[in-house]
Amino acid sequence: MRQLTYLDTRRLEWREVPAPRVDSPTAAVVEPLVVSTCDMDGVVIHGGLRIRRPTALGHEGVGRVVDVGDAVASVAPGDLVLLPWKIACGTCRHCQRGHTAQCAGVPAEAAYGWGPDPRWGGFLSDLVRVPFADAMLRLLPEGLDPVLASGLGDNLTDAWRAVGPALGARPGGSVLVAGGPLPGSIPLYAAGLAVALGAGRVVFVSGDPDHRRRAASMGAELADPAGTDLEDLGDFDVTVDGSGDPETFVRVLERTGPAGVCTSTTAAVYAFGPVPVDMHRLYRRSVTLQTGWVHTHALWDAPLALVADGTFDPTPVTSAQVGFDQVAEALCEPFTKVVAVRGEAPRSVHWPQV
Repeated sequence: MRQLTYLDTRRLEWREVPAPRVDSPTAAVVEPLVVSTCDMDGVVIHGGLRIRRPTALGHEGVGRVVDVGDAVASVAPGDLVLLPWKIACGTCRHCQRGHTAQCAGVPAEAAYGWGPDPRWGGFLSDLVRVPFADAMLRLLPEGLDPVLASGLGDNLTDAWRAVGPALGARPGGSVLVAGGPLPGSIPLYAAGLAVALGAGRVVFVSGDPDHRRRAASMGAELADPAGTDLEDLGDFDVTVDGSGDPETFVRVLERTGPAGVCTSTTAAVYAFGPVPVDMHRLYRRSVTLQTGWVHTHALWDAPLALVADGTFDPTPVTSAQVGFDQVAEALCEPFTKVVAVRGEAPRSVHWPQV
């Protein structure tokens, strides 16, 4: 079968690899139908971060179940399902607590499209094996366009965890979201979700003109593009660092008000040096700072419901929709969010200037 593989900076190749099969009673084999990019895909493909090579690509999307093991009860062949980025058993102590990104039943970095273990492959493939089908797969609601749901396997759910729970505890609260030079789908989703959830004020800061247009199209207020005058904006109940820039992160954290919540969704790119955090200030303000891999399997029902009932439309974040045969070329060009659809013609998505 075919599998899209990362070889080096802007070097991708379709390779022939053995097709996966059901190899345990709890496993399933799924055909990916719609696969969307993660922000880190862009970072890696365009040389911002080095990972093990070769690496199969794709770790959020929607697929059709092809085969299941004898113990699988929740899905059957023909079902359309959400595909998550992380391998999780569903039964260990972490999974039972809803902390599926830290599953103790598999190696720490067991995931599709990433990590040191290549056996899981990626969703930009003809088929993929899901070892714990009942724990990992979620039926797609009937009638929901798979393209709209494709980001729930990672980035869209990551954005929801940054604003959804905090706004639920602070109805009508104010939200500050910082994007940056990264592909940027997570901060854009976060801004759009905050608007959809009824935040009293949603401010988006980014130096990227395209990201600014997309955020404005979803109802966000635009701040200084350089992000240097955040003090003038006052304090916010909820802040989101999707910048990938340590200095911007610190400024966003400083704008987190009393009893506020700050989530950094891009801390993975802060691995190369310390980030100065004023812990005394956070302590005196009772600020909560959270980061880390998103626990997709435990959280995606809430954002899925928002998409399914039309409360939130993720479409403005998509920069291009392409067929599988065109996705390698599309990923080697700068992108915000590329959605690859099996068997359909390419369709670019353009948004007017604001």
